[in-house]
Amino acid sequence: MVDPVGTYSIFQGLWQHMVRIGVLGTARVVPYGLLGPAKETQGVEVRGIASRTPQKAEEFAARHGIQRGFGSYEALLECPDIDAVYIALPPALHYDWTRRAIEAGKHVLCEKPLAENAGLAQELTLFARRHGLVLVEAMHVRYLDRLCRQRELVAGGEFGRLLRVESCFRAPYIPMAKHDFRLRFELGGGAALDVGCYSVSCLRYMAGEEPEILSVRHKCSSPQIDRWMRAILQFPSGAEGVAEFGFRGFYLPRGGVVVTCEKGWIKWDGKGLVYEKNGNLGHEALPSASTYQLQLEAFAKSIRGEESNTLPHDDAVLTARVLDAVYAKAGLALRGTPEKL
Repeated sequence: MVDPVGTYSIFQGLWQHMVRIGVLGTARVVPYGLLGPAKETQGVEVRGIASRTPQKAEEFAARHGIQRGFGSYEALLECPDIDAVYIALPPALHYDWTRRAIEAGKHVLCEKPLAENAGLAQELTLFARRHGLVLVEAMHVRYLDRLCRQRELVAGGEFGRLLRVESCFRAPYIPMAKHDFRLRFELGGGAALDVGCYSVSCLRYMAGEEPEILSVRHKCSSPQIDRWMRAILQFPSGAEGVAEFGFRGFYLPRGGVVVTCEKGWIKWDGKGLVYEKNGNLGHEALPSASTYQLQLEAFAKSIRGEESNTLPHDDAVLTARVLDAVYAKAGLALRGTPEKL
């Protein structure tokens, strides 16, 4: 016989631990960056989505099985049935709406970059801490099995001292409309904030140190809008770093991290890692887990106060500082500041 009191207690416990998420924006990343992973993540539910127009929000909600569409971002933030917000807006809007979400008492998972520059990112990080809320930059690549295992091998010392790290994220050439936010300075456009943050975040993580920028080569698709960059960096330990990224270049697409150590090298391949150690070649196959789901699981655990592998609270700020320095070395204006023509 089923104990009704016990059954009620179980469901009450599940409800109390459910993280109810609302979404700001209907960007292309929302279905694969949040909605799909949420269906596979226990204790997470997407309750609503907001757009600047009610019709767009309602159509998106109906198409993706979301309970409710909100005709304004403000309306969603005022909803008491939402605990956390996923922000999928152009970079120039991240600071303002992350701050408003925190003021409304919501935890925030904000698409990369957290803000247009390091100063704004640091303000948000401190603001969230003062309010006792979880704020995470959605840097899903940091949950890649290949990256984490590569870092483990380097940190373990079996390959000897780290000499060089090259982190490259070159996206395929993608035609973009003139109004695309990635091509507009005032909306936080440019390759550095779009894919460069991946490259720099992986570079910092692999080295375990904060680098100095030595030189930068770059190409622009229009004034102040970088479409490709290659930065040479130096870490305090003496290791060299290379960060390359782009989204409108006439090159072969490439993504991954290559490390060179005293006793060999390690790089990614389609199924895991390939390496050479002491002159011997090797391969290590790794499982292919959803980085977006791992990211969401970590975010939800942090909200519940459980132990998680979510990124350090200042990680987004440190990545932004490197990107700021790259822009400065290239002679380009920081996003979020007056444009210099």
